[in-house]
Amino acid sequence: MPDISGYTGEVFALKVNPHWHEAEAGSYAWFDSYGIHSGAKRQEFFDTGFGLMASMAYPDADLEHLRPSMDFILWLFAFDDMTDEGGLRDSIERVKQAIDVTMNVLRNPDGPQPKFKIAATLHSFFNRMRANATPATIQRFVDSSDLYTQAILQQTVNRSADEVPTVEEFIQLRRDTSAVKMVFAVLEYSLGLDLPDEVHDDPIVAELSLAGNDILTWANDVYSFPIEQARGDTQNLVFITMWDKKLDLEGAMDYVDQLTRKRVQEYVEAKAKLRSFGPELDDKVALYIQGIEYWVQGAIDWTFMTPRYFGEDAEKVRETGIVDIMAPIAPAAPIYVDA
Repeated sequence: MPDISGYTGEVFALKVNPHWHEAEAGSYAWFDSYGIHSGAKRQEFFDTGFGLMASMAYPDADLEHLRPSMDFILWLFAFDDMTDEGGLRDSIERVKQAIDVTMNVLRNPDGPQPKFKIAATLHSFFNRMRANATPATIQRFVDSSDLYTQAILQQTVNRSADEVPTVEEFIQLRRDTSAVKMVFAVLEYSLGLDLPDEVHDDPIVAELSLAGNDILTWANDVYSFPIEQARGDTQNLVFITMWDKKLDLEGAMDYVDQLTRKRVQEYVEAKAKLRSFGPELDDKVALYIQGIEYWVQGAIDWTFMTPRYFGEDAEKVRETGIVDIMAPIAPAAPIYVDA
């Protein structure tokens, strides 16, 4: 595997939130109270280290903002697993139902808590976010959530039809299935920022956000390829590259690595062109851009701090770049959605 962490680490910094353990204790107890996972699956979920991941993703958040942000990360991975590992993965109709309930939570947050447990956790998080987030940040979160869920639906349609998009088509879709637009909305919330549209619509700021999304997402596709191929999941940039570019696995890994290296360089070049927004905004913009960089490097490095991708071999894979291709994994039991 390519050493993506090595060269992104030359550009992006790494930091851990000092409130990590305090936030994690409350966040894990909160998530556990919904009874989404039980038995071995519950233990596996909490052993994955999502609290550390959130603390590396939002290292400058105070405790008041870190705790809800960590709750969001738990919801996001639970929802992602539900649509990726089985459960909802192969049913377009059940995915549509899950999306309808999920988006209803965000569009009608004052309504009753849904019976669908994963949506109930989002309902809890979102109402706490609304208490101390700006209207613009809330709207960006809702809009990005809509993009994410619709992209997840399209991904499910592609899986069901055995459709393989081109690399270029997949990159466009992956920018939304990655949920990075959502996590960047929560980033703004976690820092207590209220950046105007003037900042978000600026072409350089938009490019930095998009490049950060690509770098993080493509790295994740490289590192998650072994377990995703074991599940028979073709919605991964490495697999798409093998298919579309007629390359073997090694060639596809190198192709994605070169794409990622180029994107890092494009990020550096774009950042050098960042203009001033005036004395009242410049420090806030700098904090937001730094937050993007913490998110990217934190997520990439966390790959080797969790058993989620490489089991007990994570440190060995980091040192050697070699990972064994896994045996096929049976899909999870179907999940049925209650409103």
